[in-house]
Amino acid sequence: MIKKWSWVLLGICFYVVHTSCSMLSPARLLQHPSTMQVTPLRVHYPQPERMVLENGMVLYLLEDHELPLIELTAAIRVGSAYDPADRAGLAALTGSVMRTGGTAKLSPDEIDAQLEYMDAQIDISLDTEPGTASLSVLKKDVDRALDIFAQLLRYPAFNNDRLVLAQEQKIASLRRTNDNPQNLALRQFKKLLYRNNPRGNLPTVASIRRIKKDDLISFQRKFFHPNRILMAVSGDFSRPEMIEAIKKRFADWKPSYQDIPRVPLPLPVPAREVFHLQKKIPQSTIITGHLAPQKSHPDYCTFEVLNFILGGGGFTSRLTSEIRSSRGLAYSVGSFFRGDVDYGVFGAYCMTKSSTTHQALSLMLDIMNSIRDNVTAQELEWAKESLLNSFIFSFSSSSQVVTQQMLLEYEQLPRNFLDTFPSRIKAITLDDVQRVAREYLHPSQSIVLTIGDAQDFDKPLSDLGPVSEVFSDIQG
Repeated sequence: MIKKWSWVLLGICFYVVHTSCSMLSPARLLQHPSTMQVTPLRVHYPQPERMVLENGMVLYLLEDHELPLIELTAAIRVGSAYDPADRAGLAALTGSVMRTGGTAKLSPDEIDAQLEYMDAQIDISLDTEPGTASLSVLKKDVDRALDIFAQLLRYPAFNNDRLVLAQEQKIASLRRTNDNPQNLALRQFKKLLYRNNPRGNLPTVASIRRIKKDDLISFQRKFFHPNRILMAVSGDFSRPEMIEAIKKRFADWKPSYQDIPRVPLPLPVPAREVFHLQKKIPQSTIITGHLAPQKSHPDYCTFEVLNFILGGGGFTSRLTSEIRSSRGLAYSVGSFFRGDVDYGVFGAYCMTKSSTTHQALSLMLDIMNSIRDNVTAQELEWAKESLLNSFIFSFSSSSQVVTQQMLLEYEQLPRNFLDTFPSRIKAITLDDVQRVAREYLHPSQSIVLTIGDAQDFDKPLSDLGPVSEVFSDIQG
């Protein structure tokens, strides 16, 4: 009997191999991938339902019955930019201890035990705007988990022992920053870019130690109200039942109409400013950048393409191929671009030997200057195809779909912003990229920061502009 089935399986394998080989003709096997005709990828995703509770809380709902799982993400209009000047780190600590510090009805240990028993996860993070709170739980346990989630948002107890533990953990993390040149460079770059702006008010050991339990209570009471929250829910639920479950926990939560002023916009850098943080290490970290277009700007997509060509596209991008691959000057090099609600940030970075610091930095600036006049058609098509192909993975789950739609409202973007993204990318021309590079890429009006041992630099940085020495402020 076994021998008979062996022959059957062998026959099936022969048929599959024969059929596959007949489909792959020699001409097709020798065809270059770039000449192949393929059907364009199209993105189709379900549209979540939007509704608003009477207290102003906005809900986005998307049913998905593939798995017995429910995921919820809330966006809260709060973040570290709202920290008091002398208590930087308050928002982050508030979010951390909201999650770990228990509620009016449940102790921290009881919450941890119940979530572990249900294999549920709740996270609260207020580091940046928007603040977020999330819940992931099996369908059978959603009522109990949603109870805990609502209690944490509405009635956090801020257990003092958990606050002390969170402070010590944050202080330890801050102190480790001094030992990581890349993290230290990003922190210092942020402080320099956001000088005289609340976004540059970063936590220090001293500011974390000043924070008391009453500060967390006041912060939560000021910012946590239903009309400042948008909530995205996806998974295996019935729409009427989920709406009723959410109303049961949140409908009696009173809105607040206290006016909270928006955080002012950061100011652009008027001219190149060069900074150096002395550190006795064998390699240098370089970061340079400035403000850039926000998400709602008509040139946002074009700047995305420009950044991809310049350094965001990995090994084929200009910064990487020239500085790392061709010259061997960098361990890591590239660029980044993030569009926020009201403004954007562009930056380029490089990690190089101390003895090639000036050479690598000069080359970075030269590449940023030269790209304004000589982007090629091949680079443009590569960037557009890469961005469109990666865009598809923004919708790999129902949770991503509903959360993205919720964030569009938070950022005051059109509901079809994501729907039109592919067509806007496809429509970008060489002239568009060159124009945007000339208008918004300004290496001569940027922050330039190096961290390393200046005594070992190949040339002094002063020929790029007056150099200001900066120092780590971790201790405060």
